[in-house]
Amino acid sequence: MRFKYIALDKNGKKQKGIIEAQNEKEAKKLLKELFILDIKPVKDFKIASKIDKKELSKLFLTLGLYLKASIPLINAIKLTKNQSENGKIIKFLDFLEKEIKEGNNLSNALEKQKVIKLSPYIINTIKVGEESSKLYLVLIEMSKFLKNENKLLSKTKQALIYPFFIILMSVIMISFMLTAVVPKITKVFSSLHQRLPPITEFVVNISNFFKQNYITLGIILFIFVLSFILAYKKAYKFKLFIDSMLLKIPIIKKIIISKELGKFSYLVYVLTNSGVNYITAVNLSANTIENEKIKYVFKKAINEVLEGKKLSISLKKAGFNFDKSFIQALSLAEETSEVSEILKNVSEIYFEENESKINTILSLIEPILIITIGGVIGFIIIAMLLPMFNMNMLK
Repeated sequence: MRFKYIALDKNGKKQKGIIEAQNEKEAKKLLKELFILDIKPVKDFKIASKIDKKELSKLFLTLGLYLKASIPLINAIKLTKNQSENGKIIKFLDFLEKEIKEGNNLSNALEKQKVIKLSPYIINTIKVGEESSKLYLVLIEMSKFLKNENKLLSKTKQALIYPFFIILMSVIMISFMLTAVVPKITKVFSSLHQRLPPITEFVVNISNFFKQNYITLGIILFIFVLSFILAYKKAYKFKLFIDSMLLKIPIIKKIIISKELGKFSYLVYVLTNSGVNYITAVNLSANTIENEKIKYVFKKAINEVLEGKKLSISLKKAGFNFDKSFIQALSLAEETSEVSEILKNVSEIYFEENESKINTILSLIEPILIITIGGVIGFIIIAMLLPMFNMNMLK
């Protein structure tokens, strides 16, 4: 921690400065030669940065395996730090080591740290692992979960590179044609005083509009995108509306449902397998759901679960109509008291299904983009060539 101080030296001269220390007591000890007038901690405005899930998965696995081998947590952190070459990870582990030496547990240290941005469900799951004395198991399972998420995310990013490149090049080509090529051809037609066909006039009007208003359009687009992002992050009702709309798009709907239910099932499995009671596991796992519409239904159902009712029945009453097979599997799990194992199998099915759906949608994107963009460019070319054909016919 850093402390800002105002003090007097031996000559009575006022001094101001900032000193680094673990706590206020240590800071005063370091300034013992001065007469302290005021000392207070400096607020840290640093924003935690995100880290690759692959790195985080590796970190949790290493810590989990050391703990499984009965190595104390503080030593496990030191050993993990020695194996890492990532400066951010080393800084992160340094903070954890310092906090644990001061008597804090791992979950509290993770909440305090500002080096790496961690999802609340990770911290809550680790907290539960500490309380159930199965921290090593939770860390290993969390590592597997993050590894699966990263695998799916990486595959999606790689598959999107080519479509993104096509879109970028197409935007450049169409913009160039509308702002540079079309105006030059239009000048030729104007000099001949020839009446242009309707589709040629349409393309010319679009060209003129973009040429005259491209700065305004760029600003409007920027403001719209920024406003949308801020509203989605900050306004609950807007996010709920958008998330509800996404669940009405056939292929997108399947991907979202598979992702959310797969994550929920896996976390319930991890928590119940770590000794957490079913209701607490369900409540914690429901908080990790990102789609507000699905989360709303789960939260509504959990209120009845807290009163002693089954989640499968409560979800039906709350209006859960996303996937009947999930309700059937959940009902079987609750009736047979095999919640942990059944939900583990359910999560694996959803993860595989999600990967398959993403592969399908990505395989469809490329031909659709090529056909659409080819159609737009073809339309512009035909619109420009049509007056030439008319001129030849008149001759």
